[in-house]
Amino acid sequence: MFLIAVATENEIKPLEQFLAAVHQVEVLVTGIGPVTTAASLSNYLTLHGSRIDGVLNIGVAGAYIRSGLEKLDICMAREEFLGDFGICMQDGIQDFDHGLLKAGKPLLFDNDLVQRFENILKDQNIEFKIVNFVTVNCCSGTTVRGEYLREKFSAGCENMEGAAVAMVCKNFNLPCVELRCISNMVKDRDAESWQLAEAIEKICMAAEVVMHEYVHGVPFHE
Repeated sequence: MFLIAVATENEIKPLEQFLAAVHQVEVLVTGIGPVTTAASLSNYLTLHGSRIDGVLNIGVAGAYIRSGLEKLDICMAREEFLGDFGICMQDGIQDFDHGLLKAGKPLLFDNDLVQRFENILKDQNIEFKIVNFVTVNCCSGTTVRGEYLREKFSAGCENMEGAAVAMVCKNFNLPCVELRCISNMVKDRDAESWQLAEAIEKICMAAEVVMHEYVHGVPFHE
């Protein structure tokens, strides 16, 4: 059994027909943000984790200017960073003294499932880019903040749930893959320029392709 974790109902709607036809895939709508996501996913896996083989986190993301990404690019996470964890200063986020923190490993996506999904996307000629992701509690609404996070983490895009999913999956010893589609550029906020619906459609298409081959063992065909 496989689990798709997604923040909102809207981000899974294009997959309803596919999900109704398969019984090996479950969906958890986690809610928005890292705290809600960590709580809901931990609760779900505590109750049902024994039958889950892996987790696919899908959704949309905002791309940083000068990251090389454009709207509607599909991205796969190489590593997740907690972007606004620390001390908020006027010119950025200052890290806590490492002596105050519990030692932890980076949130790297380096399991066999990642390689398998990479291969499926390549075989199906679906273009995607592998970049570092940043998880934030407050999505960036200015170009300056976006530039700061891009430079600090050598990142391509930001979201609000990925690091929480990765951390919970690590705690439950489950492989995790994160796929997102760029809905907007991180700049001085201009929601009218976003392509949210198109990004949702595109990431759900990619998710259907990888899950179809994962479940059925044969390539996806229209």
